[in-house]
Amino acid sequence: MANGINLAGASMIRQQARQEAVTNNLANLSTPGFKATRVFQEVLEGVGTEATREAAGTGSHYIDFAQGTIRPTGADLDLAIDGEGFFTVLTPNGERYTRDGGFSLSGDGTLIDRSGYPVLGEGGPIVLDGPGEVEVDEAGGIRVGGSPVGDLEIKNFENKDRLIHEGSGLLAPRPGARLTEIEPEATVHQRCLEESNVNTMQETVRMTTLLRGYEASQRMLQLQSEALGRVVNELVQG
Repeated sequence: MANGINLAGASMIRQQARQEAVTNNLANLSTPGFKATRVFQEVLEGVGTEATREAAGTGSHYIDFAQGTIRPTGADLDLAIDGEGFFTVLTPNGERYTRDGGFSLSGDGTLIDRSGYPVLGEGGPIVLDGPGEVEVDEAGGIRVGGSPVGDLEIKNFENKDRLIHEGSGLLAPRPGARLTEIEPEATVHQRCLEESNVNTMQETVRMTTLLRGYEASQRMLQLQSEALGRVVNELVQG
């Protein structure tokens, strides 16, 4: 019976981890470039024994990097990546990576992200200080009034599984992890944004299924606890 209680409790923990992931996904449904969070155990759903799935790591999260839909916006500083790669921004904690290309200009003409962090080019922060129309080509080269001002620092990694969400649309390496850079396979689209890759219907179905499973585990745990209580009382009164 104790083993049954342990299994029910472990199931509730897994379901709670999944529920947190689904809740976060739905909260970022409208966040440009957002990549859905998954629980590693979902990959092994229905595969192997309970012990095998448990060994995979209860509640271990990973990011689904599937491409989101690219939507035209008409804004000169809205950029979207089609393919493999990330925009690079400089934060107080070092470089961070993002697929959200909703950029703007600071007072001194520095290209910044939504949090005000400078967007990096191959030579450092990009400054658009000249007059004229901003043009960004498919390779990330930027021109202002026809004159080149820099190239976007677009990075790609062999081990993207070591990236985690850090908030504000940013991705960071897991603590202690080292990223292995590889050549990006990316096309930059100007006046566009990549939408979140969260599928509303799928996440809603997941949430409903998880809630039902969580309630079932709660009932099982309660019944097993009550049964154990009766056994203990009988032994005491014995």
